[in-house]
Amino acid sequence: MQPPLKSLDYFQKSYDIRVGQLKEKRARGTKIIATFCLFVPDEIIFAAGAGRLVLCGGRTDTIARAEQSLPRNICPLIKSSFGAVVDACCGGNLSCAHVQLVDVVVAEATCDGKKKMYELLPEYLPTYVLDLPQKPGSPEAITYFLSELRKFGKYLEDLTGNAINEEQLKKEINSSNETRRLLHRLFDMRRCDPPPITGSEVLQVMQKQFFLSPDQFREGIRQLCEEMEHRIPPARSGPRIMISGCPMSAGNTKISDIVEKKGAVIVVEESCTGTRSFWDLVEEDKEPWTALAERYLRIPCACMTPNDQRISHIVDLARRYHVDGVVYYTLQFCHGYNIERIRVQKALKKEKIPLLAIESDYGDSDVEQIGIRIDAFLEMVS
Repeated sequence: MQPPLKSLDYFQKSYDIRVGQLKEKRARGTKIIATFCLFVPDEIIFAAGAGRLVLCGGRTDTIARAEQSLPRNICPLIKSSFGAVVDACCGGNLSCAHVQLVDVVVAEATCDGKKKMYELLPEYLPTYVLDLPQKPGSPEAITYFLSELRKFGKYLEDLTGNAINEEQLKKEINSSNETRRLLHRLFDMRRCDPPPITGSEVLQVMQKQFFLSPDQFREGIRQLCEEMEHRIPPARSGPRIMISGCPMSAGNTKISDIVEKKGAVIVVEESCTGTRSFWDLVEEDKEPWTALAERYLRIPCACMTPNDQRISHIVDLARRYHVDGVVYYTLQFCHGYNIERIRVQKALKKEKIPLLAIESDYGDSDVEQIGIRIDAFLEMVS
């Protein structure tokens, strides 16, 4: 067994450091914006001089708090996220320290469950909802989303007292693109056979991109890439697996852990905690507001329809990373990703790439059952 990558310590120790930074920023008057989703452009937030963190929940212990208001039969990510906010604002001790640092939540109109949860959220934190067109390929989509982004920018200007000028916005676009290029560098190294890093290790890193400052995260990725480039390749690994589907927020690593404990190696993730977060760059030579609207509408989320771009992207990743099989992961009651699995499975079948569909929550009651199914799947694809 190889020794662990030393640069991963940077990410594992980063939480307390980042919380301390955010506390100092807030004490100096910096507004802290919380988001839930990739569709909210970081570039606009940073151009307004605000800080940013995410509130997507991957923990199970805040779910019971949420179920006092929300129905049990909705996505655990929604319940975990809402429960953390409620707990923090009502004097509980379950939530992470960063929840209490939030000035405003910027939500986004994606799935039905989140949209309705956002109607309850203002009871606990100020909330701004960024609307999204649901048919990104229509001629009117860019025009509408551009108007939404400009309104969002004006809201941030009023909140922070800082004007968002074009020069600053371009600077933040260049900064975000630099991060995306570094992540491409990291993921390109995973195309090696065997890859120099496990999928579980990558997931822990990717979960931090939504919490650390851009400079902190880039520095960590640079260190990781440099260490990986000089690492002696491990012995031949097991089947090469792609994870596709729902995001795996911090605290939720169950599926990745099981897959790799069973002897496979995860070489790529098609998810919000994988390629979806960084794959497309913002065009730097274009008017910045338009370039942002175009780039963010290319995010292939299952809330969009039709979602042909996501199907094509999955097939392309399967080829690019030479995967032996795909584990399609859906959170319970996430109907968008669950239904879209049918089209993904048909597209992969044409490529003769098998798919295993797993629907789960944040609990451990199904770990043994999932392990048995993964064992059988890996035996089939080996």
